[in-house]
Amino acid sequence: MSSIRLEGVVKRYYKEKLFISEKNRKASAILALDHVYLDIKEGETLGVIGPTGCGKTTLLKVIAGLERAEEGKVFFDEKDVTRLKPRERNIGMVFQTYALYPHMIARENLAFPFRIRRWPEHMIDERIEFTAQTLGVGFRELLGRMPRTLSQGQKQRVALGRCIIRNPSVFLLDEPLSSLDAKLRIKTRTEIKKILRKFSITTVYVTHDQSEAVALADRIAVMREGRIEQVGTFEEIYNHPANVFVAGFVGNPSMNFLHFGLVEEAGKFFIVDPLSYIKIPVPSEWEEKLKEKDLVGKDIIFGMRPEDIKVRERGESPGDYFIFKARVEDRELTVDNKAHLFLKFDYNRLIATVENCGFFPEVGEEVEFSFPVRKGKIFNRETELAVIS
Repeated sequence: MSSIRLEGVVKRYYKEKLFISEKNRKASAILALDHVYLDIKEGETLGVIGPTGCGKTTLLKVIAGLERAEEGKVFFDEKDVTRLKPRERNIGMVFQTYALYPHMIARENLAFPFRIRRWPEHMIDERIEFTAQTLGVGFRELLGRMPRTLSQGQKQRVALGRCIIRNPSVFLLDEPLSSLDAKLRIKTRTEIKKILRKFSITTVYVTHDQSEAVALADRIAVMREGRIEQVGTFEEIYNHPANVFVAGFVGNPSMNFLHFGLVEEAGKFFIVDPLSYIKIPVPSEWEEKLKEKDLVGKDIIFGMRPEDIKVRERGESPGDYFIFKARVEDRELTVDNKAHLFLKFDYNRLIATVENCGFFPEVGEEVEFSFPVRKGKIFNRETELAVIS
Protein backbone atom coordinates (compact mmCIF):
# COMPACT_ATOMS: atom_id res chain seq x y z
CA MET A 1 0.00 0.00 0.00
CA SER A 2 1.11 3.54 -0.67
CA SER A 3 -0.02 6.99 0.26
CA ILE A 4 -0.42 9.41 -2.64
CA ARG A 5 0.54 13.08 -2.67
CA LEU A 6 0.14 15.59 -5.49
CA GLU A 7 2.01 18.88 -5.24
CA GLY A 8 0.99 21.68 -7.59
CA VAL A 9 0.16 19.37 -10.50
CA VAL A 10 -0.67 21.15 -13.76
CA LYS A 11 -1.80 19.42 -16.95
CA ARG A 12 -2.67 21.17 -20.19
CA TYR A 13 -3.94 19.82 -23.48
CA TYR A 14 -2.73 21.73 -26.52
CA LYS A 15 -4.61 22.28 -29.75
CA GLU A 16 -2.83 20.49 -32.55
CA LYS A 17 -2.96 23.32 -35.05
CA LEU A 18 0.15 24.02 -37.09
CA PHE A 19 -0.70 27.68 -37.57
CA ILE A 20 -0.72 28.43 -33.84
CA SER A 21 2.53 30.14 -32.93
CA GLU A 22 4.55 28.98 -29.93
CA LYS A 23 3.77 32.29 -28.26
CA ASN A 24 0.01 31.65 -28.36
CA ARG A 25 0.26 27.89 -27.82
CA LYS A 26 0.04 28.06 -24.04
CA ALA A 27 -2.68 30.70 -24.06
CA SER A 28 -4.90 28.54 -26.29
CA ALA A 29 -4.33 25.35 -24.26
CA ILE A 30 -7.07 23.60 -22.29
CA LEU A 31 -6.16 23.62 -18.59
CA ALA A 32 -7.21 20.17 -17.37
CA LEU A 33 -5.52 20.28 -13.95
CA ASP A 34 -4.85 23.63 -12.33
CA HIS A 35 -2.20 23.41 -9.57
CA VAL A 36 -3.75 20.43 -7.79
CA TYR A 37 -2.62 19.72 -4.23
CA LEU A 38 -3.97 16.50 -2.76
CA ASP A 39 -3.05 14.08 0.05
CA ILE A 40 -4.46 10.55 0.07
CA LYS A 41 -3.62 8.51 3.14
CA GLU A 42 -2.35 4.95 3.02
CA GLY A 43 -5.28 2.53 2.83
CA GLU A 44 -7.80 5.33 2.26
CA THR A 45 -10.49 5.41 -0.42
CA LEU A 46 -10.90 8.87 -1.92
CA GLY A 47 -13.99 9.52 -4.06
CA VAL A 48 -13.58 12.19 -6.71
CA ILE A 49 -16.75 13.88 -7.95
CA GLY A 50 -17.46 16.84 -10.18
CA PRO A 51 -19.21 17.85 -13.41
CA THR A 52 -18.26 16.43 -16.80
CA GLY A 53 -14.99 17.86 -18.05
CA CYS A 54 -13.73 19.02 -14.66
CA GLY A 55 -10.56 16.89 -14.82
CA LYS A 56 -11.47 13.77 -12.81
CA THR A 57 -10.21 11.22 -15.34
CA THR A 58 -7.13 13.34 -16.12
CA LEU A 59 -6.32 13.29 -12.41
CA LEU A 60 -6.42 9.47 -12.47
CA LYS A 61 -4.26 9.30 -15.58
CA VAL A 62 -1.62 11.56 -14.05
CA ILE A 63 -1.51 9.39 -10.91
CA ALA A 64 -1.26 6.29 -13.11
CA GLY A 65 1.43 7.79 -15.34
CA LEU A 66 -0.71 7.55 -18.46
CA GLU A 67 -0.48 11.35 -18.71
CA ARG A 68 2.60 13.31 -17.69
CA ALA A 69 2.22 16.33 -15.42
CA GLU A 70 3.46 19.51 -17.04
CA GLU A 71 4.23 21.06 -13.66
CA GLY A 72 4.27 19.74 -10.11
CA LYS A 73 5.10 16.34 -8.67
CA VAL A 74 3.40 13.03 -7.81
CA PHE A 75 4.58 11.02 -4.80
CA PHE A 76 3.79 7.45 -3.74
CA ASP A 77 4.73 7.43 -0.06
CA GLU A 78 7.80 9.70 -0.16
CA LYS A 79 9.01 8.47 -3.55
CA ASP A 80 8.78 10.88 -6.47
CA VAL A 81 7.10 8.90 -9.29
CA THR A 82 6.40 11.88 -11.56
CA ARG A 83 8.68 10.57 -14.33
CA LEU A 84 8.13 6.85 -13.78
CA LYS A 85 6.32 4.83 -16.44
CA PRO A 86 2.94 3.26 -15.56
CA ARG A 87 4.38 -0.27 -15.28
CA GLU A 88 6.88 0.98 -12.69
CA ARG A 89 4.22 2.42 -10.36
CA ASN A 90 2.49 -0.84 -9.33
CA ILE A 91 -1.02 0.49 -9.89
CA GLY A 92 -4.20 -1.36 -10.77
CA MET A 93 -6.71 0.52 -12.90
CA VAL A 94 -10.29 -0.30 -13.81
CA PHE A 95 -11.66 1.64 -16.76
CA GLN A 96 -15.22 2.67 -17.53
CA THR A 97 -15.13 0.56 -20.72
CA TYR A 98 -13.56 -2.53 -18.99
CA ALA A 99 -10.72 -2.71 -21.60
CA LEU A 100 -10.66 -6.52 -21.77
CA TYR A 101 -8.73 -8.28 -24.53
CA PRO A 102 -11.59 -9.46 -26.80
CA HIS A 103 -9.69 -12.43 -28.28
CA MET A 104 -8.83 -13.96 -24.88
CA ILE A 105 -11.04 -15.85 -22.46
CA ALA A 106 -11.47 -14.26 -19.03
CA ARG A 107 -8.80 -16.50 -17.49
CA GLU A 108 -6.22 -15.41 -20.05
CA ASN A 109 -7.16 -11.76 -19.47
CA LEU A 110 -6.19 -12.29 -15.83
CA ALA A 111 -3.05 -14.28 -16.65
CA PHE A 112 -1.69 -12.03 -19.41
CA PRO A 113 0.47 -9.71 -17.21
CA PHE A 114 2.27 -12.75 -15.79
CA ARG A 115 2.66 -14.55 -19.10
CA ILE A 116 4.62 -11.67 -20.61
CA ARG A 117 6.89 -11.88 -17.53
CA ARG A 118 7.25 -15.63 -18.10
CA TRP A 119 5.91 -16.70 -14.73
CA PRO A 120 5.62 -20.48 -14.11
CA GLU A 121 2.14 -21.88 -14.75
CA HIS A 122 1.61 -23.05 -11.18
CA MET A 123 2.25 -19.54 -9.84
CA ILE A 124 -0.26 -18.08 -12.31
CA ASP A 125 -2.81 -20.69 -11.24
CA GLU A 126 -2.31 -19.72 -7.59
CA ARG A 127 -2.93 -16.06 -8.36
CA ILE A 128 -6.07 -16.84 -10.36
CA GLU A 129 -7.39 -19.09 -7.58
CA PHE A 130 -6.80 -16.37 -4.98
CA THR A 131 -8.59 -13.82 -7.18
CA ALA A 132 -11.55 -16.18 -7.75
CA GLN A 133 -11.93 -16.65 -3.99
CA THR A 134 -11.77 -12.90 -3.45
CA LEU A 135 -14.46 -12.12 -6.02
CA GLY A 136 -16.76 -14.77 -4.60
CA VAL A 137 -19.50 -17.06 -5.85
CA GLY A 138 -19.88 -17.46 -9.60
CA PHE A 139 -16.57 -15.95 -10.66
CA ARG A 140 -14.95 -19.29 -11.56
CA GLU A 141 -17.75 -19.93 -14.08
CA LEU A 142 -16.66 -16.80 -15.97
CA LEU A 143 -13.02 -17.79 -16.42
CA GLY A 144 -13.57 -19.96 -19.52
CA ARG A 145 -15.78 -17.50 -21.38
CA MET A 146 -14.96 -14.90 -24.03
CA PRO A 147 -15.69 -11.23 -23.20
CA ARG A 148 -18.37 -10.98 -25.91
CA THR A 149 -20.41 -13.66 -24.09
CA LEU A 150 -20.34 -11.80 -20.76
CA SER A 151 -22.90 -9.33 -19.48
CA GLN A 152 -21.84 -5.84 -18.50
CA GLY A 153 -21.71 -6.78 -14.82
CA GLN A 154 -19.68 -9.91 -15.55
CA LYS A 155 -17.21 -7.94 -17.65
CA GLN A 156 -16.77 -5.54 -14.77
CA ARG A 157 -16.06 -8.41 -12.39
CA VAL A 158 -13.37 -9.71 -14.73
CA ALA A 159 -11.90 -6.21 -15.01
CA LEU A 160 -11.81 -5.99 -11.21
CA GLY A 161 -10.19 -9.41 -11.09
CA ARG A 162 -7.49 -8.33 -13.52
CA CYS A 163 -6.83 -5.38 -11.26
CA ILE A 164 -6.71 -7.42 -8.02
CA ILE A 165 -4.55 -10.25 -9.38
CA ARG A 166 -1.58 -7.92 -9.83
CA ASN A 167 -1.56 -7.12 -6.07
CA PRO A 168 -1.19 -3.37 -6.71
CA SER A 169 -0.25 -0.80 -4.07
CA VAL A 170 -2.81 1.67 -5.52
CA PHE A 171 -6.28 1.11 -7.01
CA LEU A 172 -7.57 3.60 -9.59
CA LEU A 173 -11.22 3.22 -10.61
CA ASP A 174 -12.65 5.40 -13.38
CA GLU A 175 -16.47 5.31 -13.21
CA PRO A 176 -16.49 1.49 -13.16
CA LEU A 177 -20.27 1.18 -12.63
CA SER A 178 -21.59 3.85 -14.99
CA SER A 179 -22.78 1.41 -17.69
CA LEU A 180 -24.62 -0.94 -15.30
CA ASP A 181 -28.32 -0.84 -14.54
CA ALA A 182 -29.42 0.41 -11.12
CA LYS A 183 -29.89 -3.00 -9.46
CA LEU A 184 -26.61 -4.42 -10.75
CA ARG A 185 -24.82 -1.21 -9.85
CA ILE A 186 -25.77 -1.63 -6.18
CA LYS A 187 -24.72 -5.29 -6.20
CA THR A 188 -21.35 -4.57 -7.84
CA ARG A 189 -20.80 -1.60 -5.56
CA THR A 190 -21.22 -3.91 -2.57
CA GLU A 191 -18.62 -6.30 -4.01
CA ILE A 192 -16.16 -3.45 -4.56
CA LYS A 193 -16.74 -2.23 -1.02
CA LYS A 194 -15.95 -5.69 0.39
CA ILE A 195 -12.72 -5.84 -1.64
CA LEU A 196 -11.58 -2.39 -0.55
CA ARG A 197 -12.37 -3.19 3.08
CA LYS A 198 -10.59 -6.56 2.89
CA PHE A 199 -7.34 -5.32 1.37
CA SER A 200 -7.26 -1.70 2.65
CA ILE A 201 -5.62 -0.62 -0.60
CA THR A 202 -5.16 3.09 -1.26
CA THR A 203 -7.89 3.85 -3.80
CA VAL A 204 -8.96 6.77 -5.96
CA TYR A 205 -12.54 6.29 -7.15
CA VAL A 206 -13.85 8.65 -9.84
CA THR A 207 -17.62 8.79 -10.25
CA HIS A 208 -20.53 10.98 -11.32
CA ASP A 209 -22.81 9.27 -8.81
CA GLN A 210 -22.67 10.92 -5.40
CA SER A 211 -24.33 7.91 -3.76
CA GLU A 212 -21.41 5.73 -4.95
CA ALA A 213 -18.90 8.15 -3.49
CA VAL A 214 -20.77 8.25 -0.17
CA ALA A 215 -21.06 4.44 -0.02
CA LEU A 216 -17.45 3.63 -0.93
CA ALA A 217 -15.21 6.55 0.00
CA ASP A 218 -13.66 7.54 3.31
CA ARG A 219 -13.31 11.10 2.01
CA ILE A 220 -14.60 12.95 -1.05
CA ALA A 221 -12.86 15.51 -3.26
CA VAL A 222 -15.05 17.90 -5.25
CA MET A 223 -13.50 19.15 -8.50
CA ARG A 224 -14.33 22.05 -10.79
CA GLU A 225 -12.44 23.22 -13.88
CA GLY A 226 -9.29 21.34 -12.95
CA ARG A 227 -9.21 22.49 -9.31
CA ILE A 228 -9.95 20.74 -6.04
CA GLU A 229 -12.67 22.86 -4.41
CA GLN A 230 -13.00 20.91 -1.15
CA VAL A 231 -11.87 17.63 0.41
CA GLY A 232 -13.51 16.00 3.42
CA THR A 233 -15.98 13.39 4.56
CA PHE A 234 -19.43 13.55 3.00
CA GLU A 235 -20.84 14.93 6.25
CA GLU A 236 -18.25 17.72 6.29
CA ILE A 237 -18.83 18.67 2.66
CA TYR A 238 -22.61 18.40 2.88
CA ASN A 239 -23.01 20.27 6.17
CA HIS A 240 -20.14 22.74 5.78
CA PRO A 241 -19.58 23.49 2.07
CA ALA A 242 -16.62 25.75 1.31
CA ASN A 243 -18.36 27.76 -1.41
CA VAL A 244 -21.48 28.13 -3.52
CA PHE A 245 -20.31 25.58 -6.11
CA VAL A 246 -19.78 22.79 -3.56
CA ALA A 247 -23.06 23.62 -1.79
CA GLY A 248 -24.95 23.43 -5.07
CA PHE A 249 -23.18 20.37 -6.44
CA VAL A 250 -23.37 18.08 -3.39
CA GLY A 251 -26.87 16.93 -2.54
CA ASN A 252 -29.88 15.86 -4.54
CA PRO A 253 -31.78 18.05 -5.25
CA SER A 254 -29.16 20.76 -5.02
CA MET A 255 -29.28 23.59 -2.51
CA ASN A 256 -31.61 26.56 -3.07
CA PHE A 257 -29.92 29.95 -3.31
CA LEU A 258 -31.61 33.27 -2.60
CA HIS A 259 -29.86 36.52 -3.50
CA PHE A 260 -30.71 38.71 -0.53
CA GLY A 261 -29.05 41.52 1.43
CA LEU A 262 -27.82 41.82 5.01
CA VAL A 263 -28.95 44.86 7.03
CA GLU A 264 -28.79 46.06 10.63
CA GLU A 265 -31.86 47.62 12.24
CA ALA A 266 -31.99 48.77 15.85
CA GLY A 267 -28.94 46.65 16.71
CA LYS A 268 -30.35 43.50 15.12
CA PHE A 269 -29.33 41.81 11.87
CA PHE A 270 -31.79 40.78 9.18
CA ILE A 271 -31.54 38.99 5.85
CA VAL A 272 -33.82 40.96 3.54
CA ASP A 273 -35.06 40.70 -0.02
CA PRO A 274 -34.53 44.12 -1.66
CA LEU A 275 -37.49 43.58 -4.02
CA SER A 276 -40.11 42.41 -1.53
CA TYR A 277 -41.01 42.59 2.15
CA ILE A 278 -39.24 39.37 3.12
CA LYS A 279 -37.18 39.83 6.29
CA ILE A 280 -35.41 36.96 8.08
CA PRO A 281 -33.95 37.54 11.59
CA VAL A 282 -30.30 36.48 11.84
CA PRO A 283 -29.43 34.17 14.78
CA SER A 284 -27.41 36.07 17.39
CA GLU A 285 -24.50 33.60 17.22
CA TRP A 286 -23.91 34.56 13.56
CA GLU A 287 -23.67 38.31 14.13
CA GLU A 288 -20.02 38.50 15.21
CA LYS A 289 -18.78 36.53 12.22
CA LEU A 290 -20.86 38.60 9.79
CA LYS A 291 -19.36 41.77 11.29
CA GLU A 292 -15.84 40.35 10.95
CA LYS A 293 -16.44 39.65 7.27
CA ASP A 294 -17.82 43.18 6.77
CA LEU A 295 -21.04 41.97 5.14
CA VAL A 296 -23.48 44.35 6.82
CA GLY A 297 -25.21 46.44 4.15
CA LYS A 298 -23.97 44.18 1.35
CA ASP A 299 -25.50 41.54 -0.89
CA ILE A 300 -25.24 37.92 0.23
CA ILE A 301 -26.38 34.50 -0.96
CA PHE A 302 -28.63 32.60 1.46
CA GLY A 303 -28.64 28.82 0.97
CA MET A 304 -31.40 26.41 1.99
CA ARG A 305 -31.32 22.62 1.62
CA PRO A 306 -34.57 21.29 0.02
CA GLU A 307 -34.97 18.62 2.70
CA ASP A 308 -34.97 21.28 5.45
CA ILE A 309 -38.01 23.05 3.98
CA LYS A 310 -41.21 21.66 5.51
CA VAL A 311 -44.92 22.29 5.41
CA ARG A 312 -45.46 24.63 8.34
CA GLU A 313 -46.58 23.10 11.61
CA ARG A 314 -48.10 24.73 14.67
CA GLY A 315 -45.68 26.22 17.19
CA GLU A 316 -43.01 27.29 14.71
CA SER A 317 -42.22 30.89 15.62
CA PRO A 318 -41.02 33.41 13.01
CA GLY A 319 -37.94 34.17 15.14
CA ASP A 320 -36.45 30.70 14.63
CA TYR A 321 -38.03 29.88 11.28
CA PHE A 322 -38.25 31.53 7.90
CA ILE A 323 -41.98 31.20 7.22
CA PHE A 324 -43.31 31.89 3.75
CA LYS A 325 -46.34 31.12 1.61
CA ALA A 326 -45.60 29.58 -1.79
CA ARG A 327 -47.52 28.11 -4.70
CA VAL A 328 -46.71 24.55 -5.79
CA GLU A 329 -45.87 24.78 -9.51
CA ASP A 330 -45.00 21.12 -9.95
CA ARG A 331 -44.53 17.93 -7.97
CA GLU A 332 -42.37 14.81 -8.38
CA LEU A 333 -43.01 11.76 -6.23
CA THR A 334 -39.98 9.64 -5.26
CA VAL A 335 -39.61 5.90 -4.66
CA ASP A 336 -38.87 6.50 -0.94
CA ASN A 337 -42.31 8.01 -0.29
CA LYS A 338 -41.24 11.63 -0.53
CA ALA A 339 -42.01 14.42 -2.97
CA HIS A 340 -39.96 17.14 -4.60
CA LEU A 341 -42.12 20.27 -4.66
CA PHE A 342 -41.25 23.05 -7.09
CA LEU A 343 -42.30 26.24 -5.35
CA LYS A 344 -42.74 29.89 -6.31
CA PHE A 345 -43.08 32.77 -3.88
CA ASP A 346 -42.83 36.32 -5.16
CA TYR A 347 -40.25 36.05 -7.94
CA ASN A 348 -38.21 33.33 -6.17
CA ARG A 349 -38.29 29.65 -7.07
CA LEU A 350 -37.34 26.88 -4.65
CA ILE A 351 -37.35 23.10 -4.41
CA ALA A 352 -38.59 21.46 -1.23
CA THR A 353 -38.28 17.74 -0.43
CA VAL A 354 -41.09 16.77 1.93
CA GLU A 355 -42.08 13.47 3.51
CA ASN A 356 -45.52 11.94 3.23
CA CYS A 357 -47.45 13.14 6.29
CA GLY A 358 -50.72 11.68 5.07
CA PHE A 359 -50.85 14.00 2.06
CA PHE A 360 -48.73 15.91 -0.42
CA PRO A 361 -49.66 19.46 -1.48
CA GLU A 362 -51.29 19.50 -4.91
CA VAL A 363 -50.03 21.37 -7.96
CA GLY A 364 -51.41 24.90 -7.94
CA GLU A 365 -52.06 24.88 -4.20
CA GLU A 366 -50.75 27.70 -1.97
CA VAL A 367 -49.16 26.37 1.21
CA GLU A 368 -47.25 27.84 4.15
CA PHE A 369 -43.73 26.44 4.47
CA SER A 370 -41.08 26.84 7.15
CA PHE A 371 -37.31 26.65 7.18
CA PRO A 372 -35.17 26.60 10.37
CA VAL A 373 -32.91 29.64 9.92
CA ARG A 374 -29.97 28.06 11.77
CA LYS A 375 -29.74 25.39 9.07
CA GLY A 376 -29.20 28.05 6.42
CA LYS A 377 -25.84 28.94 4.84
CA ILE A 378 -24.55 32.42 4.05
CA PHE A 379 -22.10 33.04 1.22
CA ASN A 380 -20.24 36.17 0.20
CA ARG A 381 -21.94 37.39 -2.99
CA GLU A 382 -18.68 38.58 -4.58
CA THR A 383 -16.33 35.70 -3.75
CA GLU A 384 -19.01 32.97 -3.37
CA LEU A 385 -17.07 31.68 -0.34
CA ALA A 386 -18.96 30.39 2.68
CA VAL A 387 -19.26 32.74 5.65
CA ILE A 388 -21.82 30.81 7.72
CA SER A 389 -21.65 27.11 6.90
